[in-house]
Amino acid sequence: MSVYQLSTREVYQTYIADGTEPAAILQTGRTELATRLRVEEELKEEDAYFAADQIMAYAQQLQDQLQGEAPS
Repeated sequence: MSVYQLSTREVYQTYIADGTEPAAILQTGRTELATRLRVEEELKEEDAYFAADQIMAYAQQLQDQLQGEAPS
């Protein structure tokens, strides 16, 4: 299945290890994440950057949820 057929959540769950904090992913950055996907997952450059964008978007959603749950 192509990365283009997956939801942001599915892309995240496919390529990010369980237990990885969303903040760590956001700190990694798009280029480093795409490079890792190209090397480790053997994705083509365009696919890797698309997947990285989807992963970053989902990580931001998770981070926002975590911050919303933090006590004031």
